[in-house]
Amino acid sequence: MRLTYSAEHAIITAMKVTQKDIAVRLNVSPSLVSRALTGTADVIGASEKTVKRIQEEAGRLNYHPSAAALALRGRPTGTLGLVIKDFDDPFFGHMVRELQRLAREAGYSLIMTGCDSKDSTTMDLFSLTKFGLDGLVLCGSDFLPDGLDALISTGLRVVQIGVGKKHNGVTAVCVDQARGMELLLRHLVELGHSQVGYVGDNSDPNRRRENLLATTMRKMGMTIRREWFIRSGKTGPDAGYEGMMHLIKIGHGALPTAVVMADDAFAITALRACHENGVEVPADLSIVGVDDIPFARMTIPALTTVRQPTEKLVRAAFSLIVGNGETKNRDCMVIEPELVVRESCAKPVR
Repeated sequence: MRLTYSAEHAIITAMKVTQKDIAVRLNVSPSLVSRALTGTADVIGASEKTVKRIQEEAGRLNYHPSAAALALRGRPTGTLGLVIKDFDDPFFGHMVRELQRLAREAGYSLIMTGCDSKDSTTMDLFSLTKFGLDGLVLCGSDFLPDGLDALISTGLRVVQIGVGKKHNGVTAVCVDQARGMELLLRHLVELGHSQVGYVGDNSDPNRRRENLLATTMRKMGMTIRREWFIRSGKTGPDAGYEGMMHLIKIGHGALPTAVVMADDAFAITALRACHENGVEVPADLSIVGVDDIPFARMTIPALTTVRQPTEKLVRAAFSLIVGNGETKNRDCMVIEPELVVRESCAKPVR
């Protein structure tokens, strides 16, 4: 979208205006301008009239302090770092949007880095340090970027939206995944399913979900058939397709009646595999996912899934990162998941 001339001009002006410019315009010293804009002008006896004149001129010129200059003076910069574990994962798009909204409302700027699923070495925390961050948000489970400990040692607040091993200086905000698996299984059992499989890959998050599913099934007295628990050799959404193809191939008419997919992206590609092999969902096979990404409600059939409430996760993380020291001595904040029932599950026919 093209900015209007006035909006574009205001942005360019704001980028160029300095405290020295204001001082020259008002024929006062730069140090007085600095004190007037930071609320310390009364220390040197400056009059309220002069302070007000400086503040009004700064507002008229749309002046904003330089984050780099504030960092050099050891002051808050209003800048938060954001590290995305995987740019290819659609789950993080909604998360970034919500973080941006909260940051804008609170007067913060976001500086982002991250990597994609094909190259985890491209993540660069060093590029964030020059901005004098007030806090750092890690988006994703089971990852700790290189250089993180050096940032933590400076007293920087770090919050991770996701799960993983505890790490000193990092507060995690995560969904109760065990509860999520329980919600899914209870829904399937209520429909009459007792033969349940799983498709994931070898990543830590997916293996954790596999283990939680198996543990919950045992607690509920359900039989686990290991041949129905598939770990694809591929990664990303392709793993869902390959895993389902493998399950269909070994099934030979003896498929489970329901399959829990590691996440919604896996479930969407699994639906494709079913379509290509004449397996009707949910008539022949019920499929459920995890996350409730935006596309989950648009599939045919629409996907039953466990929603990770993004807004709640992000609000909790943002509150911790901009609050008054709440992250100290706190390892984790757990958010309750939500079951979203749609069309991809039905009563088993066998």
